Amino acid sequence: MDNFLRENKNNLGNIFKEKREKTLVSILGYCLMPNHFHLILYEHTENGISKFMGKLLTAYSMYFNTKYGRSGSLLTHPFRSEHIDNESQYMYIFSYLHLNPISIIEKNWKENGVRNKKEAEEFLEKYQFSSYKDFLKNNRLEASIIDFSLVPNYIKNMELDLKTQEKTFCENSVTE
Repeated sequence: MDNFLRENKNNLGNIFKEKREKTLVSILGYCLMPNHFHLILYEHTENGISKFMGKLLTAYSMYFNTKYGRSGSLLTHPFRSEHIDNESQYMYIFSYLHLNPISIIEKNWKENGVRNKKEAEEFLEKYQFSSYKDFLKNNRLEASIIDFSLVPNYIKNMELDLKTQEKTFCENSVTE
């Protein structure tokens, strides 16, 4: 990977074309937010998620520290994970993941609902840092990191319009 970054530093898109060997996890969905991120992962080996997250967070911290001339810890909290084992959890987590960027334009949408649905839908369709566009079948290069073969059909076939996603999110929310 070190050589890859050195040789291809002006074309990050090439990283999506790299041949992968045996992986610890498969990525089923992702959403990068300004101050956090969400991943839906499928674990191939025991403790694969922990090992993957350790490698990912270490690599990102090293990159960030080098780029900005700093040292030390970058992230303050360890990652959290939760096992998903039923259909309603899957539907909820994919809706949560893909609707999450709405909080950039509407802070309290989760509590109050989406006020301006047209604006939110347009925002989601343009948001580059989520697998939402890949589930819309936009043929992006980034889609190559998603293992669609492991995504349940009821998720792949789920309507991705905002009304359906918001309904799924609300119906499958876990109240604490």
